[in-house]
Amino acid sequence: MLKSNKSIISSLDWIAQIPSSIAIIDTDLKLKSASPKWLSIFNFCLEKIKDQQILDLFPQLGPEFQTRLSYSLDGLRDIKFKYSPILQTDTQQNSFWHLNPWKDGYGNIIGVIIKVETISKAQELQWELNKTKRLLNEKSSIAQIGSWEYDIKENNLQWTPAVYKIYGVTNEFIPTIEKAIHFYLPETSRKTIKDSLKNAIQSGLPWNEKLKLKQKDGTVIWVNSIGRPKFKDGKCTRIIGTIQNITDTILANSTTPTVEPAKYPLFEKVPFGLAIIDRSSGQIKDVNNRLLQLTEFEKTHFLQRRFTEFIKKTQQTDFGMLSKQLSDSGEFSAFKTTFTTKNNKNITIQIYGTVLQGDIDDNILCTIENISSQTNLERNFKKTIRLSKEKNEKLLNFAHMVSHNLKTHATNFSLLLNFLNAENGVHERKKLMNMLFSASDNLTETIKGLREIVEIRSNINLEKKSLSLNEHVFLVEQNVAGLLKETKGKIVNEIADTVTIKALPAYLNSILTNCITNAIKYRKEGKSPIIIISAKEEKNYTVLSIEDNGIGIDLEKHGDKLFGLYNTFHRNMDSRGIGLYITKNQIEAMNGKISAMSTVGQGTTFKIYFNKN
Repeated sequence: MLKSNKSIISSLDWIAQIPSSIAIIDTDLKLKSASPKWLSIFNFCLEKIKDQQILDLFPQLGPEFQTRLSYSLDGLRDIKFKYSPILQTDTQQNSFWHLNPWKDGYGNIIGVIIKVETISKAQELQWELNKTKRLLNEKSSIAQIGSWEYDIKENNLQWTPAVYKIYGVTNEFIPTIEKAIHFYLPETSRKTIKDSLKNAIQSGLPWNEKLKLKQKDGTVIWVNSIGRPKFKDGKCTRIIGTIQNITDTILANSTTPTVEPAKYPLFEKVPFGLAIIDRSSGQIKDVNNRLLQLTEFEKTHFLQRRFTEFIKKTQQTDFGMLSKQLSDSGEFSAFKTTFTTKNNKNITIQIYGTVLQGDIDDNILCTIENISSQTNLERNFKKTIRLSKEKNEKLLNFAHMVSHNLKTHATNFSLLLNFLNAENGVHERKKLMNMLFSASDNLTETIKGLREIVEIRSNINLEKKSLSLNEHVFLVEQNVAGLLKETKGKIVNEIADTVTIKALPAYLNSILTNCITNAIKYRKEGKSPIIIISAKEEKNYTVLSIEDNGIGIDLEKHGDKLFGLYNTFHRNMDSRGIGLYITKNQIEAMNGKISAMSTVGQGTTFKIYFNKN
């Protein structure tokens, strides 16, 4: 006989044991239960608000929230909603609400689980920062003179009215990509715009070029042409861009004379890049051809621009210190930075500067060398040393571990055999034989654990597969069904069905089994274990979270030994101290990582990072 929804909804006593902030509503949007933390955040009493409409409890939410609830009732997972109370207090502040379908044991949706995550000040600042960035990007886009779009499949070019004006044609002119390119001067700019268009379509490379364009009436102007490819199903289908008349800016800058090459006879003779910089303004006055070859840019890209513009913002050096060095000794020490060439290739360059002696203009001569190959060799050498050191340390630790463990077992066997040899009493000999059998079992268990560790390192080069995370969670849940039934435990699965990870199937099952059985094993006395499983994307990782309401771990005391071999932190007869060690080795063998957060008496959360590559 099927269990009724009413019966399922009525058995929600386990919610009171959950350390997270969770509320449960039924299909009529009535609140059925909530965790103590959720009630505390919103200053509610469960007896007073039970069976009330969630929209009556939060009237400011409105139709948008109701729509998202309907999506969740339709089966959509992890719907995110930002809640901002009208009057913020210490107990009520901005938060993210995660909505997930609540299902019975037969897969029927009987309500919605709402998990509340309070937004920290740092998250609030990041959100405001992202909002500001979007506004700045919009204003930057508005500031462009004209924009265009090229549909590659249809070979269709669209211009805004400002572009017609830049080209010096009327609105009756029908633009094509061939006609547009033909306006650029053949001796200087036409090849550049053709190559830029080709690279955008074939390699997805954007462009930002200063080029010469001849208007319909014959007037030659300078334009800043920007193009960005857009992709669909991995193929470039269109290109959008802007074009701006920058003739006045170019002419204004060209009035400043460059350094006469004859003044520095070796300027074009040396095999490395050179730049002459005005010391007072920091502007680049001239560069040699070797630097142009190195960077793949034209000379106009550098002239009259400040030297500091070409230093990566993430690698900004202390220019005040460089200036002091120039004043004290007439030169500044070499420093490294990353430079992006015209073809979007990152190279590592080393820059050294010296004041030109006897130069009345007070110029600085900078040498620029490409040291990418040297830097890569140094990086690979350091990586090799680090990996070798790690492997040697692991090998040494493993050798010590094997030696210590087997020596302990050997000593135990030797003592028991000596006692057995000296004992004549039948009863005592029987006790000693039982002790020998027990010692044999312990030795077998130790050897099994050591073999598992060796197998992890042997499988390090096996190819990972794309796996459905929920399928493996379900499989492990079936494997521990007996334990869950015996302890009256519950697993709350908040993972979307679409979540996949790259892993070895056997390792994934082992990791899930170890973490879930630990949550059951280290439950609070007299309380049923509640295990909440969720997943989210984070940069290059899919992060699996396994949260329990168990006895917790004192991380201040045991944190550095948490994933060590044969380390136990509770008086539990079943503890071997090997599960977490194996789990850590398995996830690291797949280029992932694991971390833990825990509070004694409240529970533990393990975060397992599966590398996407």
